[in-house]
Amino acid sequence: MPSLEKGLALGLIDHFSLDLDEVLDAADIVVIGAPPKATAQLLTEVIDRAAHCGSPIVTDMASIKGFIVDSVKRTYPRFIPGHPIAGSEHSGVEAAKADLFQGREVILTPLPDSDERALLAVEEMWVAAGARITHMSVADHDAALAASSHAPHMLAYALTAMLDDHDLLPMKHGGGALRDMTRIAASDPVMWRDIALTNREALLDAMDALAVEHSRLRELIDAGDGEGMEQYFMRCRQLRRAHDNILNPFIPSGEVPG
Repeated sequence: MPSLEKGLALGLIDHFSLDLDEVLDAADIVVIGAPPKATAQLLTEVIDRAAHCGSPIVTDMASIKGFIVDSVKRTYPRFIPGHPIAGSEHSGVEAAKADLFQGREVILTPLPDSDERALLAVEEMWVAAGARITHMSVADHDAALAASSHAPHMLAYALTAMLDDHDLLPMKHGGGALRDMTRIAASDPVMWRDIALTNREALLDAMDALAVEHSRLRELIDAGDGEGMEQYFMRCRQLRRAHDNILNPFIPSGEVPG
């Protein structure tokens, strides 16, 4: 309730209600934004009632799709699973940003029985927020996000824990590299606990692949293989710069942040 009242006071929402049936009767589209386990619980309740309360379109924002889709026990063609690739380490109503989705990707994972008009309405909603749309299967989404988002978060947590355990307290001497590498370790622990638990197999696969690369790089360093390291670093530099337009959508093409 305090967050809802604050959102109203800040002009971020027009009104709110704690009566789910009232919300479902009034809504054209219901968007569920919560950690994965909470999303699954809310989604079950919303879909159970939706057919009797105006039949609104229902979508979600969870970064796991398999667990979410499997949690839905009732067929509801107007449910369109989704995941906006946007956000930060901050949470709460005061962290709201009007341009959060501008230029960002939203992945939709329509199901075999998804209603085409519902899918189009969800697409239009996200496009109106400035996002670009990608369609993927549920399994492909979870595998891709394990590699591109979930494993990097685990790496940031592991790096931060290592720094905390270090006798010299290196966090005190950090610069831009440490800031960038540990920023996401300040993310919501409950959400990332849920992500790790609900996308466990795909996340472990991604972490194993990361461990292989870490071992490969360690071997180059241990061997003093300067040429091998340079080639390795060049490959990574080229890949990263080739994706600046995706990872930095507001930076003009050709400009690389310092």
